[in-house]
Amino acid sequence: MAYSVKLSNPQERDKRLNLWSNPGFMHAVARLQGLSPGHLCCYKGQELVALLPVYEKRFLGTNSLCSPSGSYYQGLNLWLEEKVLPARRLLDTVQIFRAMAEYMMSRYRKLRINLSPETYDIRGFIFIGLKAKPLYTFTGVPGQELYPLPDERRKIKLAMNQDYETNSVFCPDEFINLFRSLNNRKNREFNFGYAHFGEYLQTLHALGLLGQFNLLKDGKIVSSNILLQDENRAYTVFRATEPEALKNGASGLHTILLLQNLQKRGIAELDFCGANVMEVARFKAALGLNLKAFYQIYG
Repeated sequence: MAYSVKLSNPQERDKRLNLWSNPGFMHAVARLQGLSPGHLCCYKGQELVALLPVYEKRFLGTNSLCSPSGSYYQGLNLWLEEKVLPARRLLDTVQIFRAMAEYMMSRYRKLRINLSPETYDIRGFIFIGLKAKPLYTFTGVPGQELYPLPDERRKIKLAMNQDYETNSVFCPDEFINLFRSLNNRKNREFNFGYAHFGEYLQTLHALGLLGQFNLLKDGKIVSSNILLQDENRAYTVFRATEPEALKNGASGLHTILLLQNLQKRGIAELDFCGANVMEVARFKAALGLNLKAFYQIYG
């Protein structure tokens, strides 16, 4: 049976959908960046077998698909028959992705999608003429002991003597102040506008999709993580730390305490969302985290 593909507006919340396809999440990302969200749905007859969250960008009368910063991945949902041979599942996956690729190539002048690490068989996209670029992220398993490099161990030991405390209080304004200061130090532009970014954080927190984990010194937040959560997996999408706390090893200790906190909450994996910037990747590698690949599909 042939596969058919159509684009729909993200509206109803299907419990099977991953975080990246959640309609509330997608509309918040779209408002932040002036995009149009969509669910690219693939059907086998009347049965929905795959769904990809996409974001349209319109410019000078042409449509393209982009990978927005507010959604680190566009995680694909795939529902295949369970009682089939592995070889049949592989063939079905290729055909489904091929059908989705053909639809996107016929509709969009350009496209760029960051798949999540769970989708590693991307042959259906590249067989039809799209390109794939490997990207990387680091992950950690809450409860699993880390083995940092000696320099990082010394920094963590230093931080443990600073009497830091932690909490999970949602304080978006305090996070934004830290984040703005970080961007200024790095001479890094922030294209969203901090007021709109604050609205984005507030919206996702109200939906129960976003939380915050803070490191405090004398009652003041000196390092803070913004986290997205999807069932038993969490994603640390934004972090900012004060310069003085950074010198005292706060960032490494913050990571260890975060993993401990997530273990208590039953989270099986923490995705640190990135290993593609040399400076950041070096720090994550030095902590002893796990490297994973994911793919950017473009054309």
